Amino acid sequence: MSTAIEIPRVEVPVETRSSVRRRARGRARIIGAALVLALSGLAARGAQLCVEPSDRVIHAGSMLRYDQVTLRARRGEILDRNGRRLAFSVETPTVAVDPQLIAELPPDEVDSIAAKLSDILGMPKSDVLERMQRSGRYVKLASKVHPKVAAQVDDLHVEALWTHRDPQRYYPEENLASQVVGFVDASGNGRAGLEQALDDELRGGTVIVSRRRDRKGLDVDRPAAVALDANQGMDVHTTIDRQIQHITEEALLEIVTLSAPVSASAVVVDIKTGDILAIANVPEFNPNAMPEDSEPRKNHIVVDAIEPGSIFKPFTIAAAVELGLTSPDEKIDCEGGSWAVGRSRIHDDHPHGVVTLTEVMKYSSNIGVAKLAFRMGADAFLPYLHAFGFGQLSGVPLPGERRGRVRDAKTIRPIELATTAFGQGTTATPLQLAMGIATLGNEGVRMKPRLVTRIDDAYGVPERIQKPTPVERAISIETARQTVAMMATVTEDGGTGTRARVPGYLVAGKTGTAQKVKDGHYSDARISSFVGLIPADHPVLAIAVIVDEPTIGSKYGGLAAAPAWAKIAEKSLRYLGVDPDPALLVEKPVDDMVAVEDLPAVESLDLAWDGDAWGVPDFRGRPVRDVLVALKGSGLAVEMFGSGEAIAQDPPAGTPLTPGQKISITFQ
Repeated sequence: MSTAIEIPRVEVPVETRSSVRRRARGRARIIGAALVLALSGLAARGAQLCVEPSDRVIHAGSMLRYDQVTLRARRGEILDRNGRRLAFSVETPTVAVDPQLIAELPPDEVDSIAAKLSDILGMPKSDVLERMQRSGRYVKLASKVHPKVAAQVDDLHVEALWTHRDPQRYYPEENLASQVVGFVDASGNGRAGLEQALDDELRGGTVIVSRRRDRKGLDVDRPAAVALDANQGMDVHTTIDRQIQHITEEALLEIVTLSAPVSASAVVVDIKTGDILAIANVPEFNPNAMPEDSEPRKNHIVVDAIEPGSIFKPFTIAAAVELGLTSPDEKIDCEGGSWAVGRSRIHDDHPHGVVTLTEVMKYSSNIGVAKLAFRMGADAFLPYLHAFGFGQLSGVPLPGERRGRVRDAKTIRPIELATTAFGQGTTATPLQLAMGIATLGNEGVRMKPRLVTRIDDAYGVPERIQKPTPVERAISIETARQTVAMMATVTEDGGTGTRARVPGYLVAGKTGTAQKVKDGHYSDARISSFVGLIPADHPVLAIAVIVDEPTIGSKYGGLAAAPAWAKIAEKSLRYLGVDPDPALLVEKPVDDMVAVEDLPAVESLDLAWDGDAWGVPDFRGRPVRDVLVALKGSGLAVEMFGSGEAIAQDPPAGTPLTPGQKISITFQ
């Protein structure tokens, strides 16, 4: 039987109400004292920060009240030689919206604002609403708006809407000299032409400015109000003459109409200074409205290294004369138009037998200049080509310039030496060819091509000046004069460049019709060209015209390129105030009349081309008009006597004639 254990009862004393209150009051005093001490510490720290704030606190406060924005100053201008602007920047208004503030407005008010903006900006209301409801604090509603439109937006007095001005590049002459000037992209960076080559000089400096924010985080200050004049880009003054550039481009557009080439290019150079007065290419483009196709943006004058063909012959002849190995009156056997060099054979388009050196130039004999090249030898001949500027960069400030190619004297083969003499197997840019011809006109002194005369800073003070710079003497004065005199015969009766004649002025030039290389092989396509000096007796301008693959009419340089050359030369000299020689102001031969180009073809009188010569039809009994139409574009030197109907012709019908040969027709 178990026994129960009794646990003694503990008596807990009952605490009186007064003692509980005393203890609660004590705890409250302790907590209160702690709070007072803490608040006092915070107050003391706050006072300290107000009186002597730390850098960290200042930075934190600034980040909340201020932000920073990077601004780019105005881009410099590009001007022609007479100070006319070819490119400049304007500040155009942009309309922007803060979608976050728009979201705080009632739906009906948002709808009303969108309707008003739709009318002002000429945008669909749905598009305006879509942009106003995007995320973020900044959305562009419209750019490049008229200032009056921007003023209408400001007059709405909507806090979430504002306007600001952005720099916009503008090209007032549009297509004029577009490949020279270039353009800028959406980020304001130069692309192509001078805009790219001189981007560092043209672009304005950058300035970092602080803007105040309001309590909602919106900017209070407008960055457009910040003065950036001191940091604006430099102004570039070029040698381009707006009027001569326009003349040149107009002539190239006529080539497009008459010959439908892949492209056509021309360059006009002031002989004494080396100034480039015009660089033109077609197709062209408007930098204010960029095309998707990159081909019109190509500056063929500096980026195309072409085989020049016969326009290279003056340099070969000049080198031989300078070396004392020949003279203008020396007789050279052109072998009847065919000459063997090793296992290869050289041909002339216009076969001849024994002719003078001057006639080698006039008739453009490949065999004649090839013989001169062998007489000189590669070691003596090729350095002269370098002296004329071939095979090296010219230094013109345009992107993508090619240096061209001149063969090495140590490795050149005999047939390559022969073909180099008449511009085959050697490449050069149209600019190099123009500067080479200018060297002949400048009495043998090669000038550095000058496209930029000076670059001015924001205050108009020249930062950089480029004066006319002689590079080297390529040949002697006497040799240069003799070569130019020989070139003048090219435009005389019987020469290959009669269509380059300019009334009142002597013309010294050279035609070229080079086979075009495609896929590493010579093709049926041709590059037609004419380079020359005017006036030949005291040269002022050197001009080169290149026609790439004419597809309509003749492919000969004397027909496809020479007429445009003449138009550029004549109008440019008139503009520059170079008076014609009264003794040379004779009536222009009827076959050169521009009106002929506008006449429809006479089918029954079309000349037949057999690949070597024209087959002349019987003109007897035909009126002047029909004869003119039949002979247009033939390159024949035509003499016409009387009026009415043709009664006689010399040579008679059926006689083969090559371009440059003469035909006389009598009318009654």
